Amino acid sequence: LGIVTVVFLLGRWRGEPLIGMFQTTVSLAVAAIPEGLPAIVTITLALGVTRMVRRHALVRRLPAVETLGSTTVICSDKTGTLTKNEMTVTTLYQGGEVFAVSGEGYAPVGEVLSFGQPVKFDARPGLKALLRAFVLCNGAELRQEEGLWTILGDPTEGALLVAAAKAGLRKAELEREAQCLGEVPFDPERKKMTIVRRTTNGPVAFVKGAPDVLLRDCRAWIAKDGGTEALTDEIRREILAANQNFASQALRVLGVAMRPLDHEPEAYGAAALERDLIFVGLMAMKDPIRPEAKVAVEACRIAGIRTVMITGDHKDTAVAIARELGILEEDAQAISGTELDRLTDAALAERVEGISVYARVSAEHKLRVVRAWRKRGAVVAMTGDGVNDAPALKEADIGVAMGITGTDVTKEA
Repeated sequence: LGIVTVVFLLGRWRGEPLIGMFQTTVSLAVAAIPEGLPAIVTITLALGVTRMVRRHALVRRLPAVETLGSTTVICSDKTGTLTKNEMTVTTLYQGGEVFAVSGEGYAPVGEVLSFGQPVKFDARPGLKALLRAFVLCNGAELRQEEGLWTILGDPTEGALLVAAAKAGLRKAELEREAQCLGEVPFDPERKKMTIVRRTTNGPVAFVKGAPDVLLRDCRAWIAKDGGTEALTDEIRREILAANQNFASQALRVLGVAMRPLDHEPEAYGAAALERDLIFVGLMAMKDPIRPEAKVAVEACRIAGIRTVMITGDHKDTAVAIARELGILEEDAQAISGTELDRLTDAALAERVEGISVYARVSAEHKLRVVRAWRKRGAVVAMTGDGVNDAPALKEADIGVAMGITGTDVTKEA
């Protein structure tokens, strides 16, 4: 260090530029002990990792600490990341009527209410058909262990089972009457899933998914008296208005439909099973925001880090939650996956800085958003917990997976 100092002073005395001499002397210092630099860098990054572990963050690769410190934009999934992913059904829509569901959590304690009064299901065959359809198109299980009710499977599907259980409909009993013949799993592109069951009236396909997407494939609907009627444009508008109303209250909405089959399910393709459907109704559920999420968004804003929400939920739901979290400010925009499809990559890169919320998106859309930000020169972090977040996590400068609730695919990415 003494020799380096002397060289620096001699260089300045000779009139060499300050920056040039500084770089020269640093190079001399490194060259003097070449094996020391990697050790120092590793120790420095390891200290950063240790500090992050104290805050319950696990770093898989040491250089990620440096990237995280340089982040300028955080793109975040909503469900399970900004919200708790602890769903509770609060509202039902069937046959043009809205019903409230009391009770919270996974314990099947509560009632289905109409104008504040408990519903008599014998007089509401359409409502009973709605709850039954949601149970039969469901891969989760509701269990009671040592007095505690828990969900095995997806929390959204679990919330549907809890709502049905409040009406006295149990999955085990219904499955004994309707054996499963096949399943078409949920796909973020289709935004729906299908389970085919053998009922007393023959095989029936039960389909649940995003209401606006589901309605495109429906030709009829079940009225409140349980009868099937043609699905007119007026009724479609009423259903979509109800969906939008629930979504604007920051509720997550799912629709369910069914289709009696003339042949065994093997005779149909996945696309054929989900056509010419009979619409049954809607379920709206709340997913509480994580208390720490709002604080984190504000901390990012103060630090000069931009936060962006990317979600598969309805646009109105996403906007309501983004406003509550402070992500969507007055001058920012929210767009849907359909609008995103109309933008070229170049156009998206031009507009990306003005958009804070992306709704009804697929894995491909998330990937495009991350690439657009990177094209603008941003250092992008992507956070998420689901399978459809994995490609964007891999593409981002740094990927952040949810540790407890995240999928293994996301963590490996």
